[in-house]
Amino acid sequence: MVVSNIDLTDELNALKPSQFLESSIKDTTININSEYRYLKTGYYVSLHAEVLGSKVIPSCENIIDSSRTPILLLRAARAKIPTMPFLVTDSVKKITDELQLPVVVFAVNPFIYSGYQVAKNKSALYRALKSLGMNYKFTVCAQPLTGEMYTVKSFLGKCQMEDEQISAITEKVYELFRIPVCKLHVQKAGEKAFLCGLEPLKENELSKSDLEIISKEIMLISQQDEHLSV
Repeated sequence: MVVSNIDLTDELNALKPSQFLESSIKDTTININSEYRYLKTGYYVSLHAEVLGSKVIPSCENIIDSSRTPILLLRAARAKIPTMPFLVTDSVKKITDELQLPVVVFAVNPFIYSGYQVAKNKSALYRALKSLGMNYKFTVCAQPLTGEMYTVKSFLGKCQMEDEQISAITEKVYELFRIPVCKLHVQKAGEKAFLCGLEPLKENELSKSDLEIISKEIMLISQQDEHLSV
């Protein structure tokens, strides 16, 4: 069964989240959503499926873990996915002492999910900590910037970027977290790519070709139950 807030091909017969949440259908569920954040519709779809006892991708645990950059990176590193070293702190001094500049800064607080900021000097770093830490109320996740940052769309582990390293990371992140639709932030340093972060992919960022890719991948997965293991 496919539940989606995204307009997929008619062949999939996807249920809208509102229909699914009012039902008691117990079946293997593929939850396609542009927003999986905690307490958002995508999260509730997975929670409803789990309460019914259904196998679902993504699971609530993976939704929460993937949305918190430090947890995302810890789990990824344990799964042998290349990551950069990182610090979770609210101290500019600690970041400059341990990582040096420039750095990439991600929010850790639960209210900011949009991208990252690059700090090439202390002034920019102070601004990043104030902005992403909501006036220093929360810590941030800082990572060294030694290469070039890329943001790629991930559709059930597939990306359209012709880079073997980045494509491999996209596939591995999906295998680990099972987030069907998202953006990945990846740093390419030399010939190696490193996972840096993950964020929701807004519905208005999806092109017609993106929807075709998602629909095609769902059709393939629906025919192979082993890919639904969580």
